[in-house]
Amino acid sequence: MRYPHADLTEFTTALLRHVGADAAQAAAMTERLLDADLLGHRTHGLWFLSNYLERISGGHIRTSGEIEVVHREPGAAAWRAHRLPGAWVLGEATALLLDDVRERATSTITIADCSHIGCLQSYLPPFTERGLLVQLTATNPGVASVAAPGGTNPVITTNPIAMGIPTRGAALLIDQCTSVGSNALFDDYAARGERLPGEWLLDAAGVPTDDPAVLTGEPKGTIQSLGQAEFGYKGFGFGLMSEALSLALTGYGRRSRPNRFGQGVFLQVIDPAKFAGSTEFLDEVDHLVSTVRADPGRDGRPPRLPGERALASRADQLRDGVELHPDALTRLAPWARRAGVPLPRG
Repeated sequence: MRYPHADLTEFTTALLRHVGADAAQAAAMTERLLDADLLGHRTHGLWFLSNYLERISGGHIRTSGEIEVVHREPGAAAWRAHRLPGAWVLGEATALLLDDVRERATSTITIADCSHIGCLQSYLPPFTERGLLVQLTATNPGVASVAAPGGTNPVITTNPIAMGIPTRGAALLIDQCTSVGSNALFDDYAARGERLPGEWLLDAAGVPTDDPAVLTGEPKGTIQSLGQAEFGYKGFGFGLMSEALSLALTGYGRRSRPNRFGQGVFLQVIDPAKFAGSTEFLDEVDHLVSTVRADPGRDGRPPRLPGERALASRADQLRDGVELHPDALTRLAPWARRAGVPLPRG
């Protein structure tokens, strides 16, 4: 079933305003949640809205207060967000960097104690559309679900990393966890009582399993890093890179044992024009893209570039209506009743 994008926007905004988000916060959160669905990241779309409503109602996402500027100099900023809505905070950070990079080659911001920001891929286009290279990492120091290679104790979490690479055509939009999947993905499987497509997890003894229940059992299991048993040290290495950028640079890490409702964020933008030049940059990237596209692929199916399917999904759903996670409106029905807001009709 598909739903008009405008109807979902009105519905989502109304629920967020009902629990106390102001107009700007509700607009930013709505845009990012729906963008996740448009890009095909269903567990970070309207399915996740009920989590935000619970967190705002419980005081875990704050809707009042100001961003604290910890440090500011040309090309660098450090903020502490004090659990203000992550989508709104990232919108403010994006505006700052876009203004900053007009005068310099690169600009970077770190954000401590930011509430959940959602789908990283959604934040990339405002930069790539301007010909800028962007990288974004975020992680949660209050959650540990991934063990070191050969270990059984969770020490980091799924640590997504994202990069937007401009081309003369559609941008390359990379967004992936450094583990086999996100925490939300495994929560979704567990809620449905389904086994995983593969042995993506480890039980408490370190044995591979396809049972998502091991993540909530006692003792808890863990999520495998990218590369799994044989090459998981590679994914774990990228996970440590994310920890250094998102937590160590922000000064908001695991030492203080924070709860699960705050994140550390690293966002950096680079202007290719101020290095070898935009033309050289785009010539190189476009050559690489054309080389990939020239490959006929296995069984006549050409290789897919990062973000290609997501952008096609967005265009399709904006035209024909948005597809939601099967459980999204079921999870939101109680909130809609409390707010007196009718559920969207497909």
